Amino acid sequence: MNKVRLTPEAVRDLTKIRRYISGELGSPSAARRIVGSITENLRLLERHIPAGPSVEALTGYPSDLRILVCGKYIAIYRVEGNTVSVARIFNARQDYIRILFGEVSLSKDQDTEDI
Repeated sequence: MNKVRLTPEAVRDLTKIRRYISGELGSPSAARRIVGSITENLRLLERHIPAGPSVEALTGYPSDLRILVCGKYIAIYRVEGNTVSVARIFNARQDYIRILFGEVSLSKDQDTEDI
């Protein structure tokens, strides 16, 4: 069985999600349920590392990161041997590519095609 660990950033993301739903939306029970659901989804990675597609396959942007959909949230993770490191957890509506990598632009050397 693989080990799943959360980076400090992923722990902060879960804390922010819980605080937002509990405080801003006024629903502590929903906050517990949603964070519990996210962590339950992450446990799938203990048995099945390639549970989600690679960022590169989805975006064409070179990366060793993978994505796991957890309801309305996505977890960004990296496989390191038998350890899965969950790097970040975002609301699926967020622009996670820009958050993770900043502005992405084509270089002059890359193939482009006029439309």
